[in-house]
Amino acid sequence: MRKVELRKLMQNLYKSGDYYAVIEAESDDFEESYHFIKKDPDGIERNLLDEREYRLNTTRDVSDFLDKIKPGKILDVGCGPGWMLSALDNNWEKYGIEVSKFASDHAKKHCKVHNGTLETFKEENFDVVIFYHVVEHLPDPISGIKKINKLLKPGGKLIIGTPDFDSGAARRYGHNFRLLHDKTHISLFSCDSMHRYLRDHGFNILDVNFPFFETPWFNKKDLLRLFSNHTISPPFYGSSMTFLCEKR
Repeated sequence: MRKVELRKLMQNLYKSGDYYAVIEAESDDFEESYHFIKKDPDGIERNLLDEREYRLNTTRDVSDFLDKIKPGKILDVGCGPGWMLSALDNNWEKYGIEVSKFASDHAKKHCKVHNGTLETFKEENFDVVIFYHVVEHLPDPISGIKKINKLLKPGGKLIIGTPDFDSGAARRYGHNFRLLHDKTHISLFSCDSMHRYLRDHGFNILDVNFPFFETPWFNKKDLLRLFSNHTISPPFYGSSMTFLCEKR
């Protein structure tokens, strides 16, 4: 776990008026090791390719939002193996962007996938863009949100998820906050700074969710772990946030 003075970073973020705090990357590997066999923050080895249902169960706020939208042209930025798009029927015109060749080979079963970066993607006129737990990996989140704004039609919908690095669990656990475990997390947002980031770059915020109670993370074992702050933080309400937005 990285020894990051997380609370100090967030205090400096508020003083500066910036959108995100920057920490140094310890890895830029998004290939097979990132999408296949991986140890989670608790040291449990998991086969991520077997976790489609788990993934969908932790993103019900996204699927509920999409169920209320007329199917159209949708893009999932950082689509991984394509699990979110796999849950949508063929009334949707589905596209994905994924830097990992390994994950892209799986995602192409579910969408037209661009194995590359957001910057090199050429398609436009999307009704919906999913930008779910990607922005914290970007060295330049400002260019990223400007590009997404251009990809969306007027009135198009943006779904963006990211950790809240000033959440209750982040404050209690500091450098043991579980979402610092990913060594490719380099751009750290708070709930306040994400509001500013979106509004300042052409989006109206329709709703904000903190997926927890409706997910597998809400269980007695993990709740009891909150009584100690000397280990890795358990999943908890507010640690992750999902913004549902509309392009102005």
